[in-house]
Amino acid sequence: MSILLVRLTSRLSGILHLIGVYVGIPALILIISTDVLLRYVVNRPLRWGNEVSALIQLAVLVGSLNLCTEQRGHVRMDALYVRFGPRLKRLTDAVANGCGFIFAAFFTYQSFASVVEMVRFNQGAEMINLPYWPFALFMGLCGIILALRFALELFGCVPDTAAAPVEESI
Repeated sequence: MSILLVRLTSRLSGILHLIGVYVGIPALILIISTDVLLRYVVNRPLRWGNEVSALIQLAVLVGSLNLCTEQRGHVRMDALYVRFGPRLKRLTDAVANGCGFIFAAFFTYQSFASVVEMVRFNQGAEMINLPYWPFALFMGLCGIILALRFALELFGCVPDTAAAPVEESI
C-alpha cells in the first residue's frame, strides 16, 4: 500500500510540476511581455497583469513544492549534514520531515478553510473578474499530496532510491 502511495504522490508531483512549467511559465511570459509592450509602446498596461501574474506564480510555486520534496531539494545545511553519521542523518531527516508534515497539514487546512470563505464572500481579483477560490482549492490539493509525501518519508515508506537527493554539477 505504501509503495502505491509513493508512486501516486511521485506521479502527481511530476504532473503538477509539468503543468507549472509548460502552462504556468509560458502564461507568465505572455502576460508580462504583453504588459511591458503595452506599457512602453502605447502607455496602456494591462490593469490586471500584476494580479494574474502573482496568482500564476503562486500556483507554479505550490505545484512544484511536491517535486522538490520528492527530490529532497529543500534547503538544508549540507556542510554539516554530510559529516553526520547514519543515525544522526536519520534523526535530522525525521525532524525535518515531521516539521514539513506539520507545515503541510496547517497549509492544507488553511487553504481549504479559505476556499469556503472566498466563495462565501465572493473574493477575487480587483482588476479582473477572477475568483480566488480555485487557486486556494489548488493549493489545498497540492498540500494534501505534500503532507502525504512528508508522512511517507517520516515513516520510512520511501525507498532510498526513490528519494535520492538531486546532485548539482557546477
